[in-house]
Amino acid sequence: MSATPTPVRPASPATGPTLPQVRPRARAALTALTLFTLLVSANLTTPLFPLLERTLDFGPLGTTLAFSSYVLSLIVGLLVFRRFADTANRRTVLVSALALTALGTAALAVAPNLGWFCVARAAQGVAIACATGTASGALRVLLPGRAALVGRLTLLASSGGVACGPIIGGLLSQSAAPLMTPFLTLALALAALIPAILLTAPHELCRPDTGPVTIALADAPPRVARSERRAGRQSPAALRAFRLAAATGFLSFTVFGFCLSLAPSHFAGIVGTDSRPAIGLLAALTLGASALTQLAPLRGAWRLPLGLGALALALLGLAAAGPLASPGLLVSSALLAGVGQGIAFQAAFTAATAAVDPRHHASTVSAIYTVTYLGSALPVIGLGLLAERLGLGLGVTVFAIATAVACAALGAAALRRPERA
Repeated sequence: MSATPTPVRPASPATGPTLPQVRPRARAALTALTLFTLLVSANLTTPLFPLLERTLDFGPLGTTLAFSSYVLSLIVGLLVFRRFADTANRRTVLVSALALTALGTAALAVAPNLGWFCVARAAQGVAIACATGTASGALRVLLPGRAALVGRLTLLASSGGVACGPIIGGLLSQSAAPLMTPFLTLALALAALIPAILLTAPHELCRPDTGPVTIALADAPPRVARSERRAGRQSPAALRAFRLAAATGFLSFTVFGFCLSLAPSHFAGIVGTDSRPAIGLLAALTLGASALTQLAPLRGAWRLPLGLGALALALLGLAAAGPLASPGLLVSSALLAGVGQGIAFQAAFTAATAAVDPRHHASTVSAIYTVTYLGSALPVIGLGLLAERLGLGLGVTVFAIATAVACAALGAAALRRPERA
């Protein structure tokens, strides 16, 4: 899962002779397609969880463990391979990630138990952790001088893959083998991308390059002056911005984790359907709304408290949709949650990366993403435990209200002016 703006580096002069690019636009499109397909495969499972619960004989806690095994391995991969993606040949990394993800996705089709399923999901997470930064770096090199385009193309490919995964999974499951066809189809699609990359991307043109990291979004605020940064990330303004970004990411991805794990079963009960395409579409509403919102070049200090307030209101709507059995409230709340999350995270992330000293940029971004992805795993496991004890409907209501209160409290904290050092 990756539904956030991705920082990219501007192309830097090569240390050796400059090599001409070959078919840069075609390769950029192929790179974006690769990232999109990888993330579709990782989120294909969402509408299948209700069926998997019955087939593999596990409950809500098993669903959250199956989902979180991917997220936790993704976090480990991001931490362990963060520098590897900057030093290894980009073609090698992408081809290896495609091969491992294809194997993991195919293994999901024949999983005999929950343990097998979790290991296959973990393989997907590690591979996608390696591929995400590498794909973004490849786009940067192939589209030099167009940082904003690279940022938005990366966002569309990654967030679009996350949002489309549940929809595609639901559609592909309408076959005679609903638990095999989606996974095998995506495994074949991933495998087909390997020769395409090998044929279009010469190995010598995919060598890594280095350069300072900048924000590739047009709405990024101006960098804080050196005199105001002083101690880098430890300066009061930068530390506050980092804490707000990490907390915002954690809470907003808590909502994403719910949408991609237990939401299908919960939403199916509210809408009164067992149609997997419909369930996948409902689960994708929040993710798609967030991705589209983050493409808008919004500005202003109002964004973070407004986004968190909208997210809190949406969560209260989701909490009420179950007891009221209201599909309309469910859909409107899911869309509002995506808009609120997109506004809040865009504002918090760009403010934090603009405030930090350049020497601490990479570690700051890594820390924000680590905390953010933990938000989509740990609270969702707690929700699984809660659902086992209270039932899914009541568990979701308690979970949504608690998360809404936390979002409102964080929004109030964001309104307070930072103290002058």
